[in-house]
Amino acid sequence: MPSPALEPARLLTLVSGSGVAPASAPRPYFHPVRSLSGTVLTDVAPADHIHHLGLSVAFSDLNGTNFWGGSTYTQDRGPVVLSNHGNQALDGWSDDAGRAAGTVLWTSRHGTLLAEERRSMEVFAHPAPGTWSLSLTSVMVPAGDVPALEVSSSAVKGRSGAGYGGIFWRFPADCSGTRVFSAAGAGADAAHGSRSPWLAISTVTGGAPVTVVLAQDNPVRPWFIRSEGYLGVGPAVAWSKKAVADAAHPLVQSLRAVIHDGAVASPDQALHLLEHHPAVRTPSHPDRTS
Repeated sequence: MPSPALEPARLLTLVSGSGVAPASAPRPYFHPVRSLSGTVLTDVAPADHIHHLGLSVAFSDLNGTNFWGGSTYTQDRGPVVLSNHGNQALDGWSDDAGRAAGTVLWTSRHGTLLAEERRSMEVFAHPAPGTWSLSLTSVMVPAGDVPALEVSSSAVKGRSGAGYGGIFWRFPADCSGTRVFSAAGAGADAAHGSRSPWLAISTVTGGAPVTVVLAQDNPVRPWFIRSEGYLGVGPAVAWSKKAVADAAHPLVQSLRAVIHDGAVASPDQALHLLEHHPAVRTPSHPDRTS
C-alpha cells in the first residue's frame, strides 16, 4: 500500500489524449511523471518528435495501422508520413489510492475496433529516501471478429535497430550527463537490443540528478533505448519479428520502475534500489551477458 505521504496524484497524471493531433496517433499517456522532489521525468510533443507522448503504449504497426504517430517506414521509400494513424481511447478509468485500471480501445485507420486492452497502474512506497516505485501492466486481445493482433516495427520492415514499439518512456529534452547501466554492460549501446531483465538511467534534468531503474516481467523483451538526440526507452514487442496475439494468447506487457532523486554510479547501486520494488525479483549481482 502506498504511504499516505506518497500522494500518488502528484507523482503522475493520466491524460486521455483526446486532443492529440491525428498524425500523432491520439492515445492516453502519463504526464507529468515526477520524482518525489518534483522533478519532471517525461516530455510531451517535443520538437524533435512531436508524436512522443510521456509514458504511453504505442506501436508503429498494429494490423497495418500506425499507433505510434509520425512517419511509417516503407521498404521502398523509407520513412513516409501516411494517412494511416489509429487512435486509442479510454473506456473507463478507476483510480483509488495509487491503484488504477481501465480499458483502452484501439481503433484502426479505417474506424474499425481492432483491440481491447486492460491497462493498470500501481504506485508503491520505497524505503530509500527520495524514492518511489511504479508498475504498469497492459493486456491486449483482439476485439470483436478480429482473429489476431499482429505487431510489426520498422526493424521488421528493414530499418536496422528501429524495433521500437510497446510501453515507451520519453524523457525530457534537457537530459544531460546520462549514464545507462544494464546486465549487458555500461552504456546505451550495450543495453540497446539486449534482453537484460533490468536497465537503469541516471541523468540530470531540470537541473536535478535523478535515476529511473526499469525492469520487465517474463518474457523479457529486447530493450529499445536511445540516448543521442533524445532520451527514450521501452521494451520492444517486435524487435526483429512480428508478435502475434489472439484471445487465447493475449499480448502482455509490463514495466516496473523505481524513481529516485539522485544519481547512481554503478549497477550495484541500481539493483539495490530495484530489489525493494514489490513486483520485481532481482539478481544478487549484475549478470554481464546479453
